[in-house]
Amino acid sequence: MILLGMLIVGAIFLVVGWAVTTEMLQHRAWRRRVASGDTDIIGALIEEALNTWRRARPPKGIHPGTWAGVQSAQLVAVEPDGATLSASAEGEFRTEGGRRVQVTSPLDEAIAIAARLLDMMLYDVPNLRLGTVRVDVYTTFSEPDGTLAQRPILTVTADRAIAEDLAWDALTPAEILGRFEAHYVRDPAGRAIPIEVPPITGRPPRPAAEAAAEFTAQRERPTE
Repeated sequence: MILLGMLIVGAIFLVVGWAVTTEMLQHRAWRRRVASGDTDIIGALIEEALNTWRRARPPKGIHPGTWAGVQSAQLVAVEPDGATLSASAEGEFRTEGGRRVQVTSPLDEAIAIAARLLDMMLYDVPNLRLGTVRVDVYTTFSEPDGTLAQRPILTVTADRAIAEDLAWDALTPAEILGRFEAHYVRDPAGRAIPIEVPPITGRPPRPAAEAAAEFTAQRERPTE
């Protein structure tokens, strides 16, 4: 009985050890591809992180509206050392004295969302340390014909060299954006004005299945 127990424990250790070793090798392979500037794996790692955040509940201390904006983020373009994302922001309303009043404006929400996304993209994507991250935030405007359209109201590009020296927890979202290349405009009443965003650099992310198939084909291609 003791021998059988020892065999079972040994088998469990072997299986766990094999799984841990396999995962470590996989992560090492991903980091090598990231270091080589492989935009497919960079895009795949970002998409995996975004999907994880979309499924998660708001972390403690993060306003639900800000977290909803984080969950709206989409990967727009990838570069060997950077990425561009877009997100949506809407104002928050609540009932006071029988009337619906605005508590935060779309631009206030956009600033908070952009600051949170920069933080998470720079530090919370496994196996990835991007040098730059750009976030464009959009909100909904009413067109002259009554239709609704989303237009950009904020753009910010963060550089890791600057980010590393920031006391993120001690700064407000507006102060964080003030440390980077941020652009947004308010009208005299404090409302957001649509802005022109810079041209997007990099390549659009490819579907993960397509990128994986090409990578497999390259590995199986005979060398001359």
